[in-house]
Amino acid sequence: MRTKCLLLTVCLLLLAPAATLAADKPVIYTVKEGDTLWDISRRFIKDPFYWPNLWSHNPDIANPHLIYPGQKLRITDGRIEVIPTHQEPAVEGVPTVTEPVPVAEKIDLVSTYGGARGFIGSAELNTAGTLLDTIDNRYLIGAGEKIFLDMHDLETVRPGDTYQLMAIGKKVMHPVNHALVGYLVNDLGVAEIVETTPSVAVAMVVDAKKEILRGSLVRPYIEPPEQVVRKTSDQKLLGYILTAADDKIALGQYDVIHIDLGAADGLEVGHALKIFRPRELSKAAREMAGREISLPDIDLGKAVVVDVQEDTAAAVIVEIGNLPLYRGDRIATLTP
Repeated sequence: MRTKCLLLTVCLLLLAPAATLAADKPVIYTVKEGDTLWDISRRFIKDPFYWPNLWSHNPDIANPHLIYPGQKLRITDGRIEVIPTHQEPAVEGVPTVTEPVPVAEKIDLVSTYGGARGFIGSAELNTAGTLLDTIDNRYLIGAGEKIFLDMHDLETVRPGDTYQLMAIGKKVMHPVNHALVGYLVNDLGVAEIVETTPSVAVAMVVDAKKEILRGSLVRPYIEPPEQVVRKTSDQKLLGYILTAADDKIALGQYDVIHIDLGAADGLEVGHALKIFRPRELSKAAREMAGREISLPDIDLGKAVVVDVQEDTAAAVIVEIGNLPLYRGDRIATLTP
């Protein structure tokens, strides 16, 4: 009897490493329409609240909150990784979850624009309100505190309205004419109007992301959409990348960019954009041709508009090529 127990123990010890390897074997999952990172986390690793950890597991990806049909996820034991488009997901011996992948018409935004409200144009800045004071003399203002706002148009302010609290950052100049187009914005939090007086609007800070100070500016808060429908434009609009969230220089997939097109130009949320760079003919080629020749543009990637102001807009880069993107690169709406 003791011999049988000993043999059984040895067999279990020999099988344990194999079982561990099987548990760690990755699965490649292709995102389909309607998927969210919350659902995928719940389905594959039984933890719907896991998805914020994607940031720590994917340092090269700036915004883990955006997924779209056709995107690849590598799922191992207790871990999910987004596979950048430049990586080849097919690995010998690695199973792939094969499910129908519809045409990528919708962009899922899981909880944030990822910086879409991180810029303010000069025209919008002129209509911003100002945080004047709070109920005591404390230096820093936090959530749950009452504040008093000097509004640009107090008559339009109503109880229940929400406003983004912000601090103005670096100037943004146009890459071609070098004119001032706006400023980067530090998002401080959200305030809700509780009443108005003949002079000021009274509000409560309902969300404080950073330190809030007197002199902070406010503008209407826009609730981030859960989903943006990608669509083409009836007209071809050409513009430039002005800046990016967090003042990034080299841009990649999932970064938020701000462009010099807006509602006044006919741009709408959901418009698909082509990102490109004009290709220059070399001096030797110009001399050899002896005439003006235009070469095809360098295709850098694609983006989708997620927020539109009067003269500017924010877009999320959803596809990239093999080259980095920079401020000053061109954008164009995709037409039917």
